[in-house]
Amino acid sequence: MALGAITVVERVASQGPVFYDRVTIVGDGAYASGGSAGFEALFRAAVGSDRTIVGLVGEFDGTINSLEYDHANDKLFVRVRATGVESAVSDQSGNTYRALIISK
Repeated sequence: MALGAITVVERVASQGPVFYDRVTIVGDGAYASGGSAGFEALFRAAVGSDRTIVGLVGEFDGTINSLEYDHANDKLFVRVRATGVESAVSDQSGNTYRALIISK
């Protein structure tokens, strides 16, 4: 299984080749320990551009979890906000997360 749909909420371009996209991300229905792989390809498909993710900032939306992007391994992690420990819940499909993605 893989992450669900990514929806661009707002797209703002700065001076130069840096982009800021506010997105929603539907959680992975088969979230595995170590994160969900292939996030950058999903992001590129959502924005319709061959961009490279520079950073991801999870937005607090009242849930107990937060997002973290592992750039070196192209994985999206779900962490329990209170402890910082990776979530042990394998079905994240009921959660929709919000994030700001910085790309170039």
